[in-house]
Amino acid sequence: MGKFKPLEVQALERIGKNWSKSKLTREGHLQHTKEFAIYVAKRFGLERIEHLKPGHVQAYVAHLHERGLNHGTIANRLASVRQLAQAIGKANIVERTNDAYGVMRTRMNPVIADRDKIDQIKSELKTMADNGDRVAMMTYAASLLRDAFGLRAKESIMSAVMIQHEGKLFLRVEGAKGGRTRDLEIKTPDQLSAAHNIEKVAALLGSATGRVIPPELSLKEAYNAQRALWASLGGTRENRTHMHAQRHDHLQVMHANGATNAEMMKQAGHGEDRSPGHYIPK
Repeated sequence: MGKFKPLEVQALERIGKNWSKSKLTREGHLQHTKEFAIYVAKRFGLERIEHLKPGHVQAYVAHLHERGLNHGTIANRLASVRQLAQAIGKANIVERTNDAYGVMRTRMNPVIADRDKIDQIKSELKTMADNGDRVAMMTYAASLLRDAFGLRAKESIMSAVMIQHEGKLFLRVEGAKGGRTRDLEIKTPDQLSAAHNIEKVAALLGSATGRVIPPELSLKEAYNAQRALWASLGGTRENRTHMHAQRHDHLQVMHANGATNAEMMKQAGHGEDRSPGHYIPK
């Protein structure tokens, strides 16, 4: 085996870096590819990535099932395996559908947020922020954006710029999946206040980018710090107060106020053909 590079190195060299994806998505994809290659090398002693076979993929998926990973997580791992298989010219070694591996599509599961608990978390964050906690300053400011615009967690710490177009004011949302930006019209006092607060907090933190990310933290560090602090205050998926619950809550309020499916999906940054059933209870 000494004459060949480690299998994970071969795999990463083959797929390269997909610069069309956001940094965090790209890092996840590279990590999943590396994990798969390491598994195959250890389990089967494979020396050349070009020698991958269907049985290697089947064994890997069985291994993921045995680890108790949920179907959504396994589907993400399979997406990386498919890209690797395509990169080595052997796309047919991976079944076209996840169903073939016993991985079912994630069912639509709208979250009914516990608003009282979320408001309690935000109140605790504000107290910490007022006392100079820099991560709390970032996290509280980001939580206001999530409530006001329904942003994802990453978007809420990256979005900072307001622009004017045809007499209207918009928040330019950054950090979406695939690196795409979108402009959301600022229509309500809460939205305007949340957007202006970003400017204020960024200045207090000494941010040169206008974002609420403390300059001593990288994007990844800030993302993880926000998630850890929110969870430490009780913001978890189990009690319906994780950061993504704010996104569901915002879209549910839009629906209650008569927004169309297309309007809600545009706000969320999805294509118009995406079903709002992931957010709106039947």
